[in-house]
Amino acid sequence: MKLERKILTPVFVLFALIFLGTVHLTPYPLSFLVKAVPVFSMALWVWTGATSNKERLIGIGLIFSGLGDVVLELSGKGFFVYGLGLFLVAHLFYIFAFAKNPKLTKNRSVIALTILAYGAGMGILLAENLGTMTVPVLAYLMVIVIMGVSAVLGSANPMLLVLGAGLFILSDSLIAVNRFLTPIPAAGFWIMITYYPAQLLIARGIVATHE
Repeated sequence: MKLERKILTPVFVLFALIFLGTVHLTPYPLSFLVKAVPVFSMALWVWTGATSNKERLIGIGLIFSGLGDVVLELSGKGFFVYGLGLFLVAHLFYIFAFAKNPKLTKNRSVIALTILAYGAGMGILLAENLGTMTVPVLAYLMVIVIMGVSAVLGSANPMLLVLGAGLFILSDSLIAVNRFLTPIPAAGFWIMITYYPAQLLIARGIVATHE
């Protein structure tokens, strides 16, 4: 493994810890960059060792996620819907990567049905409170649920990757609840402490399928 690739995981951990430790101070100068560096570092980590189209698709998805991080950190200027759109595109790339050779086993079917039920429940809870954001938020919810189900049903996807997808759904659920239903104490911390491991596990999981 090249030295440049070896340092990317420590870069991920360092900047993730910095942002988690300073999230209560956001926005501060260049906080959008600090927030996005971990995900961009994972995108580079996946790309520099990619040997399959699945890995390349995840790499592209991570790039869109990093751009979404930047835009959401600037969402005080009304950029929330654009950040949502960038993450929606990221999840489409994840879906294309995850959904190869789906296989229905008993355990995976139960997990997939649980994700579908959870998504339906979140949609019902959120629907009356979304206002002008109804269409983009529900469209995003549908896509991230499909992402989670694709991660579960893809026969080559390890549970490491499935766990990452689940944490991503949890992180986005926290954003939705905090923004549209009720404020969550220390919301930024809980959102990011689930989001960063989600992206790390997805990156590591997709590479593990080809090692």
